[in-house]
Amino acid sequence: MSKLKYSYMSGGSARFIKVNNFDEWYDRDFTRDYYYLDLDKKYRYIAAAGFQGIELFWFDIPALQAKFGKLENFTEFLNERGIEKVTGCFCINLGAADKRQHENIYKSQQKVIDGLAALGANNLVVMPENQYYGTGPLDAEGLQNAADCMNEVGRRAADKGLDVSIHNEFWCAVNLYDHEKFIELTDPKYVKYCLDTAQLSIMGVDIVKFYDKWHERIKYFHLKDTNKMAAPDEERFGPGAEYDEHGKRWFYELGGGYVDFPSLFRLMKKYGHTGWVTVEADGTPDTLATMLLAKNYLDTVLEPIMNEE
Repeated sequence: MSKLKYSYMSGGSARFIKVNNFDEWYDRDFTRDYYYLDLDKKYRYIAAAGFQGIELFWFDIPALQAKFGKLENFTEFLNERGIEKVTGCFCINLGAADKRQHENIYKSQQKVIDGLAALGANNLVVMPENQYYGTGPLDAEGLQNAADCMNEVGRRAADKGLDVSIHNEFWCAVNLYDHEKFIELTDPKYVKYCLDTAQLSIMGVDIVKFYDKWHERIKYFHLKDTNKMAAPDEERFGPGAEYDEHGKRWFYELGGGYVDFPSLFRLMKKYGHTGWVTVEADGTPDTLATMLLAKNYLDTVLEPIMNEE
């Protein structure tokens, strides 16, 4: 039996906790938008698709506090709908290359860390700087400053029982030419790594070789697919994060692009990887379709690899 558990992450906060009167909305709205109005349906969809956890964005935490009063009430709400827990949260160390910004970053991240601790989460996934557009490339001092900032955020998270993981993105100021140097500059005691299969593939990284090299640091995964392998710098370093300048998607559901997930999962099995793995739906035009297609790919293609004798 597989030792992996799957979490799901999709952007956008629903307007309501629960819509109690179906006719109030559906009689006037025959589009799919009705089905995304409230958290009740959103998390029932995720549970029905077979995902056991969810992952948040940093801005979700204050929004949930406003809706539920206490974050523990949100955990109970999830459990009642079949979701086991919040596994983690994505955030950004904005301006980390500039030491003058560090205290502001620590204050901001401490609020996220405290919120995740209240939710019983495991992991804070951190993009190490702002986007490359307007920020990169970083010089040696800027890269070191960003690493120092990541180490301190990692120490603060560890005090609350959380891991901090680097999350490299194709549009991040820490990019192809220095992202492994950044790993080396961070403290493995406090800073792990979250391998995003599509982001690294777009950067031009062979994710199978990368995992083979860094598997001792890689504790978490974000799974999504792409058909833009090794995109050139002029495309990656543009302003768009989920769509390119022509409005085309960067990301697809698992099996919809060219990422070699089977080889990655064989290595995960070889190295005995266990725990939570997050599936993402960045930039999808249809969250439900992406969710179901991704889970089916996990069940029919990837889980059998993990269960091979």
